[in-house]
Amino acid sequence: MLLRNRLSLMFMAFASMTSSGDVLPMMLRKALARNELTPYVQPIYNAQSGKLVGGEVLMRWHHPHLGNISPERFIPLAERHGLITRITQYAFQRVAEEIIANNSINFHDMTLFFNVSAADFKNNEILRECRAFIQKTQHTDLHIGLEITEREPVHNTSMAQGICEQLEALGVTISIDDFGTGHSNYHYLMQFRPRYIKIDKLFTADIDTDETKEIIVRNIITLARDMHCMTIAEGVETAAQKEKLIAMGVTHLQGYYFSKPVAMATFFTLAAQTPQ
Repeated sequence: MLLRNRLSLMFMAFASMTSSGDVLPMMLRKALARNELTPYVQPIYNAQSGKLVGGEVLMRWHHPHLGNISPERFIPLAERHGLITRITQYAFQRVAEEIIANNSINFHDMTLFFNVSAADFKNNEILRECRAFIQKTQHTDLHIGLEITEREPVHNTSMAQGICEQLEALGVTISIDDFGTGHSNYHYLMQFRPRYIKIDKLFTADIDTDETKEIIVRNIITLARDMHCMTIAEGVETAAQKEKLIAMGVTHLQGYYFSKPVAMATFFTLAAQTPQ
């Protein structure tokens, strides 16, 4: 009981400190330097064949004293404090290191999606990270996807469009993350010309019983088809959700029904077991 109370007090202190905006940047910088952030992958499956076709890289932060800190807490704050590009770079580097350490893995044309934000399109650093990743992992038949969040606008549209053109030339695919929940989502479609549109779990939850959500998801799927995009439905947790989304025409599925986010080593095992 004493230990539980102490941990509770520590977490309350953490929440208070991070709300001031002063301590979190320092803690995150130390976490990046100490390798406290670890990449996990949540698998993505083809809706028709059920085959594993890729995964979303999700960073997990295990603080030595505070324990696991939710990405829902530290990612938005990192964006506000200008640290999100550091986390993006860190994710690319850590995943590449893991792949190089397991260089016998053949990913059979799979795609790993990395979460990026508008801040990553303010300069050419994202291009350098993608080129470096491709160079390091070129023997693996693995592709890169970038999931762009809608939490903030992209101001320099000409630079962003130029970067997207160069990313496309590298074979990097673009996905609009959490479509319909964030900032200027239709503007994002015009600006980034994505290959994938990701349907947020806000809409997929109870899709089999909620008529309003069904209408919204059906409209997103229709829009994606008209734009020659594929769709990824996240937050799939039940067989009823899965069957409903497949019947509606979603092309890819992701969620706890299939797998929770897993350590890189576990994802490598799943990839190795997937038939070509």
